[in-house]
Amino acid sequence: MAAAAETSIEVLDLALRAGFPVVAMRQAEHAMLAQREGPPDVAGAVTLALQDACGDQSPSAAVQRTAHAIAEAVERHGAGFPPGAEPAYHDRHHQAEATRAMGWLAGAARRRGLLDTHQAALAVAAMAAHDLLHDGRVHEERGKLERASADAAATIAAAQDLPAQDIALLRRMVLATTWPWAEHEAPDLACHLAREADLFGSSLPVLGPHLSRLLARELSMAGQASADSVASHAARVALLKLMPPATVPAQALGLDQVRAAQLEAYAGVARRLGLDEASEEAAAAALDTMDSADAEALLAWADTQA
Repeated sequence: MAAAAETSIEVLDLALRAGFPVVAMRQAEHAMLAQREGPPDVAGAVTLALQDACGDQSPSAAVQRTAHAIAEAVERHGAGFPPGAEPAYHDRHHQAEATRAMGWLAGAARRRGLLDTHQAALAVAAMAAHDLLHDGRVHEERGKLERASADAAATIAAAQDLPAQDIALLRRMVLATTWPWAEHEAPDLACHLAREADLFGSSLPVLGPHLSRLLARELSMAGQASADSVASHAARVALLKLMPPATVPAQALGLDQVRAAQLEAYAGVARRLGLDEASEEAAAAALDTMDSADAEALLAWADTQA
C-alpha cells in the first residue's frame, strides 16, 4: 500500500507542481493497471483517494466513516456474486479505479480552490458508491441502478451521521453518472467531476481499450445484441469525441491532452493509409476491417508520430 500511495501522490505533484501533466497521466494509468493485477481493493482505494483529495487537511469524521462504510458495502456486493459471475466491467476494480480517479480530480480541484476539503472528501465517497448495486444487467428503465446505488449510499451516510445537505450532494453526484448523460443532472462541478472519474480509466490509451473489451463481455452476458461493437475502434473514437470538454481540474491533470493524443493517433492512421476521408472515424473504420494485431501495431506507430 505504501508504494501505491507514493505513486498516487506523484500524479498530483507531477501535474500541478512540476508541470508535467502527460507524465502524471502515465503515472495514473500505471497505478490503475498495477491495481488490476491483484484482487480488488475498494477500501484501499478509498484510503488513497481521501489522501489525494484532502492532502494534509482532515475531513470530518462523519464523511470519512461514510466513505469507508460505502467501500465495505461495495466489497460485500461484489463478493456476493457466485465465483466468476461478478460483472466484467462494473465490478469492484471499476469502483476502485473511479474512486482513485476522483481522489486525483478532487485533489486538483481543492488545490485550485474549486472545492473545499469537505466537498473533496464527499466526492470520493460518492464515487465509491456510484455503482454500488450494479448487477451487470441492461435495464430498460434509465437510471434504475444509479437510483438504487444512490439510495443505498444515502442510507449508509445517514447511519454515519452525515448531515442532510451532504447526503443530498452525495446522491446528486451518484445520479449524475446515469448513462446516457442528461445535462440537467450535472448542475455543478462536483457532478461533472463524477462523470470524469467514472470514465477516467476509459480515457486512458492502454486501460481504456481493455475496459471496452470487458464492457463488451458484460453486455454479451446480459444478452445485449452486437455487444462486441463497443470494443471496436469506431466505438473508441466515438467515446473519445463524446466526452465533454475537460473540467479545469481534469485539464490540470492532463486528461484532455491524453484524449486529444489518441484522436490524433487515429488521424495519423488515416494519413498513413491515404484514406480519401482523412478523419478519425475513417481510420477507425479501416482498422476495424484489419487483423486486430495489425490494427494495434498501426495505431501504436501513429501514436509515436502524434
